[in-house]
This record gives sequence, C-alpha cells and structure tokens, in this order.
Amino acid sequence: MTAFKRLKDALSSAQAFLFVPGNRPERFSKALATHAHAVIIDLEDAVPLAQKQDARHMLLKALPDLLKEFSSRIVLRINAYGTPFFHEDLELVKKLGINAVLLPKAESKAQLAEIESKLQRPVWIIPMIESAHGIDQMKDIASHPSVVRLTLGNIDLQANLGMACGADELELLPLRYQMTVMSRLFELAAPIDGVTVSLTSDQIIQGDIARGKRLGFTAKLCIHPAQVDPVIAGFRPSDADIEKAKAIVLADANAAGGAVQLDGKMVDRPVVLMAKLVLQQAGIQ
Repeated sequence: MTAFKRLKDALSSAQAFLFVPGNRPERFSKALATHAHAVIIDLEDAVPLAQKQDARHMLLKALPDLLKEFSSRIVLRINAYGTPFFHEDLELVKKLGINAVLLPKAESKAQLAEIESKLQRPVWIIPMIESAHGIDQMKDIASHPSVVRLTLGNIDLQANLGMACGADELELLPLRYQMTVMSRLFELAAPIDGVTVSLTSDQIIQGDIARGKRLGFTAKLCIHPAQVDPVIAGFRPSDADIEKAKAIVLADANAAGGAVQLDGKMVDRPVVLMAKLVLQQAGIQ
C-alpha cells in the first residue's frame, strides 16, 4: 500500500480533527502530541488578512521536518476559492508536498478540479460545506474522486443563511442528514461534524457528539486540545459493541457466502455491513 493510500485510510477512520492556527508554529508540535488523529493547520479563519503571507513563510520553515514524521496526520486548511490567497496557498501545498487539504466554503466540483490542476498531482480533499451554494452542489462535490470525506462548517453556514440556531442546532438536522446520505451514496467515509464553540461545558460537547452519532457522523472538528479526548471517547464504539461486531464479522467469514447465523439467529447483510463499520470506527482491521 502506498503512503498516499495509507493517508486516505487514516483520514477515513480519524475521529478527532484538531485545528491549530497557521501563524502559531510553536503550537504545531503540541497539537501533534495530543491524541488527535489529524491536525488541521489553518491558513483561513485563524490567520488575520495581514498575516497570511507571513504564515505561509512560517509553514515553509516549520513543516518540512514535521511532515517527515507526521505526514499521515497533517491537513492544511487553505483559503477559499475566489480569495486572493487561494492560489498562493496551493503554491505552498506544492512546495511542501502536502497530500491533504481542507477546502473551506466548497461550492462546486470545478473548485476541487482547480486544486489538482494547480498542483498537477492528486491530493486528498476534505470539502467544507458552509454556504447555500455548497448545499446546492453537495452531490456534485461529493462525487469528485479526490474527496475523502465531507465536513460541516456549522458556524459560517448559519451566517451565510442568516440563521440563528439554538444551542442544539436542531435547525441544521436536515443538512446533517443530507451529508450522511451523500457520503453513503458516493462510498465516502462518514462525514466530519462541525465545531462545538463551548470550551467549558462537558455536557454540551457530549450532547453534540451524541447528536452526530445518531445522524451517522463518525468524527468531529475540535477547536481546542481539551476537546480531543472527549470526541474520541464519544465516537469510539463501546467494548460490548466491538465484541458483538467481531462475532458477526467472524460468523460472516465462516459462512463463506452462505446464510449467516449467530446465536441461533439469522444475520442479515445490512447487519454484517454495520458490524464492519463498527470495527472500522474502532480502528480494528
């Protein structure tokens, strides 16, 4: 298996994606020292307009050594298509040999194609859906072969739509459902849920994780290291679920294509597929 394919597998099974500002290189190693499965170095919202160029220079100095050791955990959030910084960020991706980018405000398949055209090589892309156009074009975006999984920009989306969601974001349930459907339709990994802005309430983030799980999400964006472990614990299947899934998958393998039985009961194909998904979420091959 190539390193490029291993990166896709790593991003597909990752549960905690931790943001770190692109203009704070002293925080990169600290972020990578957490249990976060992926660290998103952010050149977009976290970096003021006047510091974009300086941040790119910082990354040119700080990332080469980190990429040697952590290439399967580093994702770069570039600036949105149509901004003055989009192509400059792609030049940075090209120079550093970064193989995974998060595209904010993804609004068309053409934007994704532009990334690979500029780089002149394949790259894994995580499109962030955070606008009306992004919602409208989600099916087309999800169909692009470089997309590894979708993610939700729940805060910017509310601003774009003029919404004032409650803390539980019930107003966004249809969109989260749609993201899960599109991910399944194009055989992507399950989507990554948006951020929880509260840093002081365990109850709030645990509620957000539980909502995401019910809707088929298997990962979440984190804005602080303190959120990483709760996210991993929340999305990881329980020990009982893992043992049951192992038994189902083993019974399926022993059936050699025939009817699957476990504990005297027939096991339908969807149950086998769900068991395999549980093991994938637990990081068990």
